[in-house]
Amino acid sequence: MDSVINILPENVANQIAAGEVVNRPAAAVKELLENAVDAGADRIELHLTDGGRTLIQVVDNGCGMSSEDAERCFMPHATSKLSNADDLRHIRTMGFRGEALASIAAVAQVELQTRREQDETGTRLCIEGNKTTLKESCACAQGTNICVRNLYFNTPARRQFLKSDEIEYRYAEEEFNRIALSQPGICFQLYRNEQKINHLETSNLNRRIIQIFGKSFENRLLKVSEDVPGLKVAGYVCSPDYSVKGRGKQYLFVNRRIIRHGGISNLIEKAYQGLLPEGKSPAFFIHLEMPPQEIDVNIHPSKTEIRFKNQDFICKVLFAAVKFALGVNQVDRIDFESGQPLPYQYRSKSYVPPMPKVNLHPGYNPFTNPAPASTEQDYREAYARNFALMQENMQVNSAPVQLNLDGVEEVQADTKSEGSDTKLTASPAAEEPRIFQIFNSYIITPLKSGLAVIDQQAASERVLFNSYDEPESGSVPSQRTLFPQTVEFSASQTRLLQEIKEDLCSLGWEIEWIGGNSFMVNAMPQGVEESRTQDILEEILSDYTGNPAQTDSEKRQKISMAAAKELAIKHGTPLSQEEILYLTNQLFSGKEPEFSPSGKRVLRILDKSALESLLNRSATGNNSENV
Repeated sequence: MDSVINILPENVANQIAAGEVVNRPAAAVKELLENAVDAGADRIELHLTDGGRTLIQVVDNGCGMSSEDAERCFMPHATSKLSNADDLRHIRTMGFRGEALASIAAVAQVELQTRREQDETGTRLCIEGNKTTLKESCACAQGTNICVRNLYFNTPARRQFLKSDEIEYRYAEEEFNRIALSQPGICFQLYRNEQKINHLETSNLNRRIIQIFGKSFENRLLKVSEDVPGLKVAGYVCSPDYSVKGRGKQYLFVNRRIIRHGGISNLIEKAYQGLLPEGKSPAFFIHLEMPPQEIDVNIHPSKTEIRFKNQDFICKVLFAAVKFALGVNQVDRIDFESGQPLPYQYRSKSYVPPMPKVNLHPGYNPFTNPAPASTEQDYREAYARNFALMQENMQVNSAPVQLNLDGVEEVQADTKSEGSDTKLTASPAAEEPRIFQIFNSYIITPLKSGLAVIDQQAASERVLFNSYDEPESGSVPSQRTLFPQTVEFSASQTRLLQEIKEDLCSLGWEIEWIGGNSFMVNAMPQGVEESRTQDILEEILSDYTGNPAQTDSEKRQKISMAAAKELAIKHGTPLSQEEILYLTNQLFSGKEPEFSPSGKRVLRILDKSALESLLNRSATGNNSENV
């Protein structure tokens, strides 16, 4: 019987392996940069064209290779880092598997120039689809210059799954940043489409973080340091006043190798418990140094997964070091002579808060205020006039005009005021109860069909998005800053902000690039606190980066979604009656009131049967618990 099992040709096997080792241009960037680091270079350049699909070039001044090694390094499982299985227990280099160059050469057109210090001439080698097409002597500088052109030229199925050039570039830039953070003692340069994007001079970790992410990190880095037998912890965590969505600013290195470890990320986040807003994560840059035999890095070809021999011990030391850094930060921020309260207050269980005092303004009458304004500008002006009074009074007898949400129309109400008694008549037929807020997060209003529960944050997000997304609604109201605000961003954020700046200006911002990574903000949408300008812009950029657009119209929509998400009224924010009415009126007079732009449900309607079910009552009104 004939055999049905085939031995794959070497080029086919390499192409299959390339799909795992080099799944996108960023993966090739990572492997080539790590090779340059392992070569002992102290200056490394990365050049990218079209997000890396057309060109990835890495130039280093490392040790270089001989003519024989230059050709051999592209063979499968060729490595200078290992000679036997026991060497796996003592790995300190970034690479060791001998798969990367072979995989890259299998799916790209590669040109290599390399020379050792002791050699008079270097070697030039050209490989296409794992086949050597040229090998010759050449004049070149010491080190290695490798060009990877037309990635996946011979595997169109893989190439068609690549994202846009912008997205692929962002992935590649992130790998560049990770390597640069792992090696602050090396000078790195990044070029995109022949334009220099970043120049990172040799520095320490603190300065390297600021070089990459901007001066806004300068006063936010808290030093983490611990040295015990078998483990050294060093690096920085960010102060609690800085936090982000997701874990995009969490960098963990073990023996200079970037790794991902959900358990350690959870542990560090636990150290911040009670210090960060809900849904936010801390930023950190932590280096762990330990004997290589205490870890296993040979788990996945990406080499970003790792196993620890004594994980419990590592976690306890790291947790204590982070808690200490956060604690010292709070002590350092307290001026013991100022008499100011602690930044974070803790109460005993027996603590009884004092009865709040209510100051009534005898001349204030809420019923003389105008009806909810028809435009946001009118509303804001009215709110500004009465805000101080409303904060003082908090009167419970200020029943607002009732909305008939079933018909999405405001029911005109007549009000009567006799002394301290107030009567609100919604219609000649019956008196309707008012709309109100609970838990500073939800708005409750009765409907003809039952009871509506509205999520104020999702509703605000929908209202803002509708105002941004409808050009016919006119310009978005903005407020000028008292003094121009200067904000600093990372190189990648600067490039992105320049890209979407005009769209942000149409949403109420006035932003001017003043050179480098700096911008001047002269105006912002109404309601934005000037002190939060930098944080809000960073959040908008983060939201947009995680949800990039393909077309101009889609870009405008994505930016509107990001801005609405960040500027929406958050849970826990108390609202006045005017604000509640304005928000619900705008919600139900706009499009798609049931869902926020991100797809979250805005409201739920509890009809009679649902309420009876909640109260365990049968259709006849009898209590089902009574038998």
